[in-house]
Amino acid sequence: MYDETVAVVENRPLTGGHFVLSLDSARQAQATRPGQFAMVRLLGRSDVLLRRPMSIYNVASAVAPPLRAATDAATLVQDAAMNPRTTKQDAALKAAATKPAIVQLLYKVVGRGTRLMAELKPGDYVGLLAPLGHGFFQDEYLDRAKAADEILHVAGGIGIAALLLPARQLAAGGFHQRLFFGGRTQDDLVGVDEFAASVSEVVLATEDGSHGHGGYVTRPLEEYLSRNSGKNFLMMVCGPWAMLEASVKLARRYGHACLVSMENRMGCGLGVCLGCCIHVNGTGHGTYERVCTEGPVFWAEKVVWGDKS
Repeated sequence: MYDETVAVVENRPLTGGHFVLSLDSARQAQATRPGQFAMVRLLGRSDVLLRRPMSIYNVASAVAPPLRAATDAATLVQDAAMNPRTTKQDAALKAAATKPAIVQLLYKVVGRGTRLMAELKPGDYVGLLAPLGHGFFQDEYLDRAKAADEILHVAGGIGIAALLLPARQLAAGGFHQRLFFGGRTQDDLVGVDEFAASVSEVVLATEDGSHGHGGYVTRPLEEYLSRNSGKNFLMMVCGPWAMLEASVKLARRYGHACLVSMENRMGCGLGVCLGCCIHVNGTGHGTYERVCTEGPVFWAEKVVWGDKS
């Protein structure tokens, strides 16, 4: 992890009070693994003391502006003759252009801290502690993914932010994937387009029935599991506790492996304050683990459900 002061590149508004915050930090972007998170500190605000935990939604390559605009074709030819580049230099430039340099955070305005984040403009600076946590590490779930007929991503609300990077990593490996995504209203269904290249189908649900299936996203998920009871799935789930618990119950009922990314309040993000602990299966001190360090991603059978403490 790195503790950096980084520049805001973009703070793009979406629907329903959601924003995508893009931050210029090549070192943190290149160190990020799917499912990890960041702690954001608002600089110069003595009234907002704690950092805000945010899932790292995406990492992207920086787009460098041209050094200068060429006025005509003759100028381009002259530049090429005066400043020839070797094949090795071209390869180095191409590699640099494709390396991630931007950390993107998807967030929703819900309180004072996120309201102030929504006011950030390009050129402003924030403190960024990242990447943090134990995410969707492919070396740990790869065997189960290979044994599965399909990977099912299940997201509730802002939980979608934790699933884009693992979905893209799995797509690069040729895995078949499907996304189930639920929100309170259609304005909460943000970021869906980013999954288009990675999943074969997106199933949407809204509690108010404004888009997709009416009700909780676990309902179409259950219907799909029931219709395909002879198949083997690996489920990756992120969202509110109740949705996580309902999804885990379905995974147990139909006999599928399940990874959950937990959303808990955090004070430090470093495992020191112990404010994000959850109850897990274990003995002694091992009955509690920290979401910020042992998590946020856990195998579902590790967590003691029905108990947030």
